Amino acid sequence: MSGKLAFLDTNIFIYLIEENPSYLNQVYKLLEFLEKNKYEIVTSTLTLGEILTKPYKDNRMDLVKRYKLFFSEMKLIELNSEIASLFAKVRADYKIKTPDAVQLASAVYAKANLFVTNDDRLSRFESEECRVVLLGEVYKV
Repeated sequence: MSGKLAFLDTNIFIYLIEENPSYLNQVYKLLEFLEKNKYEIVTSTLTLGEILTKPYKDNRMDLVKRYKLFFSEMKLIELNSEIASLFAKVRADYKIKTPDAVQLASAVYAKANLFVTNDDRLSRFESEECRVVLLGEVYKV
């Protein structure tokens, strides 16, 4: 591994696993870009929690099973006191929702080079270590 990390936000995984026709092609291009440039993909345990909510609500145990299997093979960053402090600072500085702040703080904690999302509200986050990139713009990195 090159030591480069790309932290993927929850929405990217939803597009991939549920094969969202509006974004699936962009996700495939993202994955090709990350593989070509030797990025390891990481995310947080919050991603798994967020992603399981709707399938549980809809009683879609088939999706619950698919997501759990998919994420069992991935490096997940677990919330800890350092991330809690980071996300509080991010939330205070950028006035964003707690889940988004947790994701950004988890990426910084993991020393991710990229934070890939499709939520343009997060693109105003600034960090020397971790650059926020929108799904459709990752190829400009």
